[in-house]
Amino acid sequence: MSNVTRRSTSEELADPTTVTREDVLSRLEEWRERVHGLYDSIEQALRGSGFRFDRQGKHTTSEALVQAAGVSPEEQPKIDILRIIRPDGTNAAIFFPRGPWVVGANGRIDLRLPSGIRRSDVFMLMDQSGPFSSPFWVRMPIGSPFERENFDPDWLLSKINEQQAG
Repeated sequence: MSNVTRRSTSEELADPTTVTREDVLSRLEEWRERVHGLYDSIEQALRGSGFRFDRQGKHTTSEALVQAAGVSPEEQPKIDILRIIRPDGTNAAIFFPRGPWVVGANGRIDLRLPSGIRRSDVFMLMDQSGPFSSPFWVRMPIGSPFERENFDPDWLLSKINEQQAG
């Protein structure tokens, strides 16, 4: 796809009429690669901890740029929803990819850490890189956008273990 225009997310959102179908499909494919790369690194870091990983759930986006470009869900690359499952079969963490077009970031994934009946800690993972760049994931609690820290699978393992102990 050599004709794909490589612009920032803000530029694309500011003037969506200049975003082509090819641009959208290229960004979605690149988004899938970044998300799946993150999941691969998480699985690698948590391997041997007794957890199972389920990536059977799939997500497609209905963001405005995707709709404006006329890209149907069937045409989109399917992005995995990652569930990390404890040995007892309960969910330890769920990663739900939202989409690549986020003001001030290059994509968002929601992370839910169930910690009891009807209670979860919820975080956003934001890729602070530019489009078609190496990802740089930061995490922040939902509702606390200034509490940003680099995302690290070791933090995730610690948080999961904390949730289970609590």
